[in-house]
This record gives sequence, C-alpha cells and structure tokens, in this order.
Amino acid sequence: MKLKIGDNIVYGGSGVCQVEDIKDISFFHEEPQTYYVLKPLFAKQAAVVYVPKDNSAQVKRIQPVMSRKEAISLIDTLPIESGTWIDDRNERKDKFNSVIANGSREEILGLINLIVTHAKRLSKEGKHLNAQDDRALYEARNRMNNEFAVALDIEPDNVIELIHEKTGLEIFA
Repeated sequence: MKLKIGDNIVYGGSGVCQVEDIKDISFFHEEPQTYYVLKPLFAKQAAVVYVPKDNSAQVKRIQPVMSRKEAISLIDTLPIESGTWIDDRNERKDKFNSVIANGSREEILGLINLIVTHAKRLSKEGKHLNAQDDRALYEARNRMNNEFAVALDIEPDNVIELIHEKTGLEIFA
C-alpha cells in the first residue's frame, strides 16, 4: 500500500488515522529512519503514532479505510456472531485486546456482539460488565464507529443511529 500525506488509514489498535507526514526522524540519537507520522482521527487527546517505514511487521498493520460500499455491506451483515465467552478473565482480556488491535472488521464486530450479548445476560441477573470488559467494548465500538464514520462521511455519533435504522440493532449504543 503506497501511502501519501493526507491519506486516511486504519492502524491496529490506534484505529482510524490520517497520514500527517512521512519524514526522517532520529529517536534517542539513533540513525534517522523514515517514519509514517499518523494522527488518530476523533481522538480526544493530542496523539501521534510513528510507524517506521522499513518495519514490515508494523507497516503490515496499516490498512485502507473501508469504502462506502464495504461499510454498507458490513452493516447489512450485522449482527455478526463470534465464538463463546471466555470465563478466564486474563485469557479473555488478552483475546479481546488482540482482536481490537489486530482483528478484521468482522472479528471486531463479532467481539462487540459477544460482549453486548454477555452484558444483556448479566443484566437479567441484576449484574453488569466488569470494568475490563466494559473498556474492551468501548474500544471496539469506538474503533468501528470511527471507521464507519470516515467511510460513510458522517460524524461518529451518527453511526449509532444509522446502524439502528438499518438493522434495528442497538449494539453500538
């Protein structure tokens, strides 16, 4: 994938970013190397992600933002079923973090559905998600809302309403 300044991309756990610059940088007095300087979109705090252009493992985590057609098609497939709940808290945390950082869009949407389904089950028992699972749900929703927003050229807050209108689902609420 050939990147240029101004491109919107998806980068692993950072989500939707814009290529702010491509430049040589020297960190810690090392030999300068070329970096993609990525600015996460919709971030509440100023953040910059530096991806070494010659590091194939990190560059491989850069994907184009889905197209409008892909976004609509993906919304039309909701809800996406995904595996079973992992009872071991540490194992579940590792799995969720891996899916959010490295998973496909379908895997992330499946994870959202899995957590929401579990939350509904807990609610019937008068319980709620623990903070770790709630955080994973927030990050997964945020990642997908932002990408849908860019692909559909709408504000992230409008994604929830659009998905609800098209599918009747409230998994993003």
